[in-house]
Amino acid sequence: MTAPLADYSQFAGKRLALVENMLHHPFSLGLRQAQEHGLEVWLLIGDRNWYTHGRDWDAHPISTVDRVFDVDTTDLRAVLDVVTDESGRPLVDGLASYSDYHTALAANAAKRLGLPGPDPSAVEAANFKDRLRVALGDEPFNIPHVLVTGHEQLPAAAARLGFPMIAKPPAEAISFGVRRVDDMAQLADAWEELSEVRRSLRGQPRAGHVLLEQYVEGVEVSVETMTVDGHTHFYGVTSKDLFGDPAYVECGHTFPVPLADDERERLYHAVGRTLELIGYRHGPCHTEVRRTETGWRIIEANPRTPSSCMTMLVTDVTGRSPILDGWLLALGEKPTIEPVIHSGGAAVRMLYPKQRGVLKRIDGIAEARAVLGVEMLLHVEPGDPLLQRMDNSSCVGFTYCKGSDRVAAQESVDKAAACLDFVVEDAVQS
Repeated sequence: MTAPLADYSQFAGKRLALVENMLHHPFSLGLRQAQEHGLEVWLLIGDRNWYTHGRDWDAHPISTVDRVFDVDTTDLRAVLDVVTDESGRPLVDGLASYSDYHTALAANAAKRLGLPGPDPSAVEAANFKDRLRVALGDEPFNIPHVLVTGHEQLPAAAARLGFPMIAKPPAEAISFGVRRVDDMAQLADAWEELSEVRRSLRGQPRAGHVLLEQYVEGVEVSVETMTVDGHTHFYGVTSKDLFGDPAYVECGHTFPVPLADDERERLYHAVGRTLELIGYRHGPCHTEVRRTETGWRIIEANPRTPSSCMTMLVTDVTGRSPILDGWLLALGEKPTIEPVIHSGGAAVRMLYPKQRGVLKRIDGIAEARAVLGVEMLLHVEPGDPLLQRMDNSSCVGFTYCKGSDRVAAQESVDKAAACLDFVVEDAVQS
């Protein structure tokens, strides 16, 4: 049984500016829920095509915001001009972003306007993964790393970290560019590819550096939190299914993950201490952690709510929406998060096509919909190109289920996902 949504009447009469937004159903759902409770939402957007892929804007779920402003969302001054009057006073009660590429700018804008928000330096310390590693220092949950700024540094980095290791861009999202390397030849190939990335996926300049991290073996989870005035509240632990080597692409999640009390305490300590060390005292965070033979290791800390329907998992099980709680916090309200009570479990399966090409049709939709309790959320249509890159952007939809427990929910989403076949024309085996 789905937990009833908590009372969010504090939104009534408030106005929130969002600098961009995350894609897909959970975030348009959060928008609708907030508006139903009286929140007026302004959306500042740099490129509508990022959301619509050339389709009609008015048909897109995010178009239901109260006002849309087309503005350069990488320009702090441009953002401030939209949300202030002639005297420089804010026209909104809060300003936030859950887009990885805009969280730091939003934090800076909120600070300039005297609105609630996280310390911009804390957000940047999380977003730039090498800075996170430096901040964690000698903590046992940190991972040895080397930031490589030139090809000539590769032998010394390999000698220090050993193989296997993980190579990744220091500041990116959706698992873009993340891969395992097992020898010098693979390391050189990773450097050649990643060092050529001089713009983020949203256009911000990048230096072409490559972050190398010692590979740690273990099961990966994420911890969903909300930090209020320096106190971190824990919604719970989410499982993470990955395709695995050599790339690390998410393919499913369940919530909540049961842990022994002492193990959960050590995990929460590592996450809470991480946020303390980077100075993150305000806002949501999605922290990825791996359980190894020697304890928990922090993989990443993302100062935003999670993607891939994970907010829906949390909301349906706890009744608290991380999206709505984060927006309340941005408005200066104090969401009542604790005690967090789990009711049942939920699961999501991320759908990926088996072949590259142009989508011709989707077979098995009726069969997938017939699986009891499953909601199918597709975000591709015939004519769309599929598997352009092997990262989370290749996902074409979700099967989602809230059940009596997370295992039952996972069985249902897997059953529904197995019914679907994304048929492409001009197919190229991926």
